Order: sequence, then C-alpha cells, then structure tokens
Amino acid sequence: MDNTWVAQFYEETDPVKRMEMLEAYGDDVAAAEAGGAEVSEDKTGAEKVSEEVNAAEVAAEAKRNAYRKELWVARYGKRRPRKDEFVGGFVELKGIAEATTIDIGGMRRKQAAKILSTLGLSAVRLEDELYKEVLLAELQNAFKRYFEVSRGGRGFTSLVFGMGQLSDEGVVKKLAEQISIIAFKAPRMLHMEKEFTLLKEAALQVYREEYPNREHFLNK
Repeated sequence: MDNTWVAQFYEETDPVKRMEMLEAYGDDVAAAEAGGAEVSEDKTGAEKVSEEVNAAEVAAEAKRNAYRKELWVARYGKRRPRKDEFVGGFVELKGIAEATTIDIGGMRRKQAAKILSTLGLSAVRLEDELYKEVLLAELQNAFKRYFEVSRGGRGFTSLVFGMGQLSDEGVVKKLAEQISIIAFKAPRMLHMEKEFTLLKEAALQVYREEYPNREHFLNK
C-alpha cells in the first residue's frame, strides 16, 4: 500500500487540507482492509503467509487512520475548524510555567491534567503502541504549526517596544526559550515529567528538524 500521503499529511498544517487528505486516502485504506479480510485457500503456504502479513499491515494502517481522524476532531473540532486545541494547550502550559501567583489548592496541576486530556496524553491510551505512534506524529505537527504562527507574528519577531526586528538567530533563540518552557520547565515544575514525556519527545524532534545545529539554545 502506498502511504506517501501520510508524510504529506504531517507536513501540512492547514486543518482543512489535512481532513481532505484523510477523507481521500482513508476510503482507500478502508476498502483495502475490506478486500483483504480473507486469505485464499488456493495459495501455497508462502503465499498464504504473505497475504496474512499484508492483511495485518492493512488492518494496522486502517487503525492508524481511525486514530488520525479521532485526533483531528480532538484538535480542531467536529465540523469546521475554529481553533487549534493542541497549540492552545502549549500556550496554556507556557502560561502555567510563567505564572507568578501562589498556586492555591493545586489549581495548576488540575489545569495541567486538563491539558493532558486535551492533548490525548492518557496513560491508558498510550499503552496502545499504534495510538502512541499516531499521537506523537500529531503533536509534532502541532509544534510545526506553533513554530509557523510564532515566526509569522510581528509581535514575536519584534525587539522591545516594537523597535526593529529580531535577527534570524534571535528568532531561533526565542523559539528555543518558549519550547524549553513548554516541554521542559512546565512539566518539571508541575512534577509531571513522566506524563508529558511524549510532548517533550515531539517538541525535541521538531526543533531538531527545524534547527539541527541549534539544540544548544534549549534549556532542558
């Protein structure tokens, strides 16, 4: 089965285009699963094994696709996408880490628990390796979007009081600072590093991909 579309799906950050890909190729996956459900009895042993392996791969890909659709809905909503809940979760984590008020009644940990739920980071769900694989890819895509939005924002790339613009190196350092807060500082401050392990992995992979020689800017 040709899955080249999957790489394109995770490179694309426009939610509408991503759903169009899911709908277009998801039907092909479902059809392939239905067509390969039975292994022919008229084949040799080796041919039967090959068919069984192919059927298992098709079934696994169908399951991945179901998870992709589930996470699309969790991230953007059931109908027309209004906001990106995953990117919103990153922003909330950053706010938690930068808060200066006293944490009365452990409200920050409660807020963090809601963020975990929003991001699909359920410990029980993560026991499913296929789900974990798909969620990691979705979180990486969300970080790609976070980078895009940040780099495209004049306020983000401006110097103090909007006087001038940051250099490319300055933008990278600022992004590194924010990723450090979201993926490292917030989980550590909340004593929830284990719960946010997959988030950290996604953030690191995307940062390394975008800026392969600038990892030293991160404050881990």
